[in-house]
Amino acid sequence: MKLYEKWQEDKNFIIDNDKLKGKSYIFSSFPTANKYGFQTGKIRPLIYGDILARYERLINKNVLYPTGYNTLSQGSFIESRKSSNLLDDSIANIFKTQMLKLGIGINEQKIIDMRHDEYLSLLQLSFIDLYEMGYIEYKKAKIYQDNKTKKYFDFMQKPSYSEEVIEKVFVLKCDSIINDVIKNINELNVKDEIKNKLLNVFDKDEVFKIHLKTTAGNILDIDMENPAYIGGISYILLNPDFINVTSYISPDELNNYNQYLKDRNGLYIFSGNCAINPLTGNEIPILISDLYSVGIYAANPAIDNEDKSFAITNEMPIYEILNEDKTLINSDFLDCMNVEAANDLIINEFINANIGELKTIYKHTEILLSSNDPFGALYPFLENGNTINSIKGYLPLKFSIQFRPTLSNDCAIPGDVIQGTINSLFTLGMAPILSIIYDEFGSLESIFSQVSREDFIEWGSIKALAINEDQIYTSLLMPIIFSKIISKELLLPDLIKNVIIIPNTYDKDHDEIKRSNNNMFNIDELCNIYDSDSIRLYFMLSNLEEDFIFDEKKLKTIDSVIERAKTTILNPRFVDSNELEFAMFELESKSRVYLRDNDVLSYAKLIYSFTKSVILNANFTKTQLLKYLIIAHPILPFLSEYAYNEIFNDRYSIVNEGWPQ
Repeated sequence: MKLYEKWQEDKNFIIDNDKLKGKSYIFSSFPTANKYGFQTGKIRPLIYGDILARYERLINKNVLYPTGYNTLSQGSFIESRKSSNLLDDSIANIFKTQMLKLGIGINEQKIIDMRHDEYLSLLQLSFIDLYEMGYIEYKKAKIYQDNKTKKYFDFMQKPSYSEEVIEKVFVLKCDSIINDVIKNINELNVKDEIKNKLLNVFDKDEVFKIHLKTTAGNILDIDMENPAYIGGISYILLNPDFINVTSYISPDELNNYNQYLKDRNGLYIFSGNCAINPLTGNEIPILISDLYSVGIYAANPAIDNEDKSFAITNEMPIYEILNEDKTLINSDFLDCMNVEAANDLIINEFINANIGELKTIYKHTEILLSSNDPFGALYPFLENGNTINSIKGYLPLKFSIQFRPTLSNDCAIPGDVIQGTINSLFTLGMAPILSIIYDEFGSLESIFSQVSREDFIEWGSIKALAINEDQIYTSLLMPIIFSKIISKELLLPDLIKNVIIIPNTYDKDHDEIKRSNNNMFNIDELCNIYDSDSIRLYFMLSNLEEDFIFDEKKLKTIDSVIERAKTTILNPRFVDSNELEFAMFELESKSRVYLRDNDVLSYAKLIYSFTKSVILNANFTKTQLLKYLIIAHPILPFLSEYAYNEIFNDRYSIVNEGWPQ
């Protein structure tokens, strides 16, 4: 019987209902699907997570270690369509087979294939929950478009050859949870370089927010990096595509405003109201316009030539505020001061007068969730005119053979499908969240439900999140954002704190692993040539501070050691000696500390060193051998399990022995 079949029969990888067991949640990023499995060498996070999961089971923990396949990608569709117009299970089976060959603990009763109805329905329900609660919005936004494919991208994922465009897309709004996200990122146990990459997504800045009274009787806030220039503001543009402008429009101008929304003729319309400049007392006309892709644009013709040209053409006032020596004029108490000194003074004065405040802002708090492509939308939300309050009752949606979503035969929703497929920022970012509440029978449960809240609290934070370096946005940042949204509603602890970043893999010439370099991995061939335990050990014997350079010569050396160890163990000559007791004590105690602290590298080095120096010398007792097999099991599961059954004739798996005491 093959060992993985035995592991399935023994139910080693299932989550049982033993309430007395402690719980441990470990997660590795889902690999992006392609026709040949792990051909880019990105198996390391899964091996890393599997080692920790096997250790947690040995110490009698109930372990949630979900595994899955990202088969929602356009690439997977293209690969599959080469041989068929249907998206069948061949891609998922390739990944599953390769994972089994490498000993990744798969619970075959609950494999997450992101394309199958049960998981897809849960994914869609989560999208709808977020949409209907206002966290996801369908709106015009500034995005990047690939010049070749015409697909849309967030700046996190933008291709080299792309341009900024304004399109109506799905965005995830992070403004209400941004401070919690920033705090969680700062508390991660990752190097500053990774933290900064995550933090830079939100484009942090210090701005001075000035509160302008308006003739409509309300307040309009404008942000100024140099508030000393406030005297030069002569008109303000409000974009109705980015903010709600109705409270700034006078009743007399409502008809003009509605007509403007309908046909968008002209550069702007007058709102009928003005803002009052708190420095000069000037009335500043408030205009409604989609000329600029921001909610509020305070024009200053005195210092900006484009604003000056607009002001001259449209007969707007121009207030000169700078002398030839760059000191201020026509700026009340700031006159004759240079800009730097005037900034300090006006900030203090406006703060004291409660008409201004210094604030840390994040310029980018909306994340693109949809990408335009020819395969249609994943989520059939409707354009303007939708009269349905909720479409939750119409789930699950299904794929057609063209990879377009279709409703069940008895469901009919009027309207057109919105162009664009929800991208990996959502599908992969949701994976750690949905893995907790995922049900193999496809029952739908909201991420905001009380049942989900109990699951989140029961499993707690992820003990270890092992991800590839190039997946920090999809598999680290996005789960943090989604978990903070859920936490805002349900009051939950942090989902992620302990993160292991796995560096990218390169060949011995330090070339990236990709098809154009003709250096793709063939995991099946490697498993045919080398022992699977050798491959696991080799992939873990690498410093996580450095890029991983695949060198088959090193793998061959390690494989030679493992093969000799296997021969030695299966043909033992036990000695009656206590000489190794201290060495065994050190092996157990150090391994326990390393694995407890997620330090797989130190653990791998220790097992490899002990195997070469002790096991190959064959001077151990039977008890010591058993202890070695248990301690080495997380990284050498095949050798340890096979030897355990051959030598100790036990019908159970080695995991039932538990960690040595």
